[in-house]
Order: sequence, then structure tokens, then C-alpha cells
Amino acid sequence: MDEKKVVESRAKRAADAEVAEELGSFKSQLSKLERSVSQLNNQQQSQGQQQGLSQQQTEGLQNQLLEQIQQFSGQTQQQLQQTDQQLQQSIQQAIQTLNQGLQHVQSNQALNQINQSLGQAQQQLSKMNQQQQGQSQGQQNQMSQQQGQQDSLANQLK
Repeated sequence: MDEKKVVESRAKRAADAEVAEELGSFKSQLSKLERSVSQLNNQQQSQGQQQGLSQQQTEGLQNQLLEQIQQFSGQTQQQLQQTDQQLQQSIQQAIQTLNQGLQHVQSNQALNQINQSLGQAQQQLSKMNQQQQGQSQGQQNQMSQQQGQQDSLANQLK
């Protein structure tokens, strides 16, 4: 869980930095456009209608600038939405990667448990084999003793 939070945090920081950089660029461009509008207004006021641009030309330029600002604002909104989607996708991919890693860890744990169980079973089989060998040896010893006793009795009877 901690790794998920770390990955999400890193992805969010990276996306935030990217968005901040883009917003800085957008703000700079917006400031330039606003200065242009302001300069046009100042020119119109200071130079008068005869020396400067006509009222219609000024209004036309102002309308063009306003349209550009609106387009720019729309583009900015779209780019922010795309960046947000990319961030969400990155976080989802990071979560999927972490889940896959977790599944591998769980698989390894299950294999380790199986190996331990097999090892215990082998130890038990080995003990049983040793016990059987001990019993077989004991039976052979008993049979040898009985044979010896029988031989001894047979010799005595002769």
C-alpha cells in the first residue's frame, strides 16, 4: 500500500509540475495579449481618431484579440483535461504494476510454503525408512539368534 501511495504521489507531482509549466506559458501569452489590448486603447486615447486607428479598426482589433483570448482559454482548458487524463492513466498503470508485483510476491510465498511442506514430507519419509531399516535389522538379528539357537539345540540332540 505504501508503494502505491509513493507512486501516486510521484505521478501527481510530475503532472502538477507539467501543468504548472504549461500554465506559466499560457499566463505569459495571456499577459502579452492583454498588453496589446491595453496599448491599442492607449494609442486610441492619446493619438485621437485622426492620427491613430479609426474607431472601427480599433474595435475590430479588440474583437480579434478577444477571440484569440477565448480560443487560448479553450485550448488551455483542453490541455488541462488531457493532462489530468494522462495523470489518471499513469496512476492506474502504476497501480496495475504494483498489483502484478504483489501477485508475484504472493505466488513466491505460496511456492515457499509448498517447498517447506515437501521438505517436511521428505523428512518424515526418511524417518520412516530409517525405522523400517531398524526393524528389518532387528528382525534379521532375531532370525539369526533363533537360527543359532536351533543349530545349538540340534547339536545338543546329536
